[in-house]
Amino acid sequence: MTRRHPRAAWAAALLTAVVTAGALTGPPAQALAGDAATGGAYAFTAKIDIGGVRACSGTLINNQWLITAASCFTDDPAQKDGRLEPVAVASTSWQGGCVGSEETRTGAVAGRVDDIRTWIRESTASTLNVWKLQMVTKTSSGLYHAMRDSNGDWTGFGDVQKVAGTIEDVKFAADAAISGKNYVFALGGNGHLYQADRRATGGWEAFRDLTDEIGAKPGLTRVAVTSTGKGLALIGLADGRIYHTVQDPSEKWSKWGDVTAKLGTLGNATQVTTAQTSGGETHVGVVADKKAYHAIRQADGTWSESWGRVSNLPTGLDSINGMAFAGTGSDLQIGLSSPTGDIKHAIRAGTGSWSTFGNLSTKLGPHQPSISIDAAAVNGEFQTVIVTTDGKIRHALRHTDGTWDAADEPTGCPGTPIMAAITGSTS
Repeated sequence: MTRRHPRAAWAAALLTAVVTAGALTGPPAQALAGDAATGGAYAFTAKIDIGGVRACSGTLINNQWLITAASCFTDDPAQKDGRLEPVAVASTSWQGGCVGSEETRTGAVAGRVDDIRTWIRESTASTLNVWKLQMVTKTSSGLYHAMRDSNGDWTGFGDVQKVAGTIEDVKFAADAAISGKNYVFALGGNGHLYQADRRATGGWEAFRDLTDEIGAKPGLTRVAVTSTGKGLALIGLADGRIYHTVQDPSEKWSKWGDVTAKLGTLGNATQVTTAQTSGGETHVGVVADKKAYHAIRQADGTWSESWGRVSNLPTGLDSINGMAFAGTGSDLQIGLSSPTGDIKHAIRAGTGSWSTFGNLSTKLGPHQPSISIDAAAVNGEFQTVIVTTDGKIRHALRHTDGTWDAADEPTGCPGTPIMAAITGSTS
């Protein structure tokens, strides 16, 4: 409902919550009657103590912001300036009957906040860093793009082909970013690879067929791409062989090079991934025969002597169906998925040593097999998304201190998601 009340008492206040989601978890709430709430059941609620003078309720907007009544912070919460505005947030509550309260009055006044979303976003955005997570999703109905800002908010899904041109029967997609520009690649049903660019201002440059620039590659089924700082490195999988090409700072592509001829043949390859780490190393990952392999292209263009078998490490997985790389500084972070739904995460240091493989499944919500996994470095943090067999997109974020945010699930994507690709962008 909406009521009218003096402006000072009803104005909304936004607070920065410099806490992690885990820090907000507390013991079950107490109640005079009824069942106690289980821990975390109402994790969006908060109690704000103002120096022991008064306390107000608040609601978490995301992992950094709370919304509460501005009157909570005034010297005299009952003071008016004579102006009237529609109610925006919960305000006065006499708390009669509440634990620890001697108040007998039980009245409370509440109002809507769903009609001030624009204001909330504009107010909180002023404190955000410029980094965003950009995501391209292939669904049963087309190709779509969405973004997640550093406040944790997802935009809606935009139809890529509506703004960048139609590609018949899109099979797969990948994306990478340089500064604020997002480079989107789509594999058409004709086996051709197309590129469209989303400018930092939001406009799109139309899809173009890359065949003349990088060469025809019949049997192309998968691609992966990473930013090299001022250019791009693109990996392709065609007829079981791995290929590589680069785009220079002038946006000119080289022809496909045959990585398999340099490093050896991998049987029954199904997936590829790539990421760059500081120092100019381009890491390439391949899933073949349900095992994971890794190779490195040095900054001078030379390759490692052969494929290294990640599966020889204690991953805890007997079978692998997906692998995703992200470069954070000199470290390579890796996510591995299995057909049973188990997902593992580890870090390969710049020295070549590997950390233990931790269980990423617990960070991504209810246990469910995935059909797609991708990862990206966003402002030095590791972020990953999976698409589950029941058609959901799940996202998790690992901070630089090793802590994880609670998983979130972007919704509203047209059709049933089949795969998702992500990249970090500074605008």
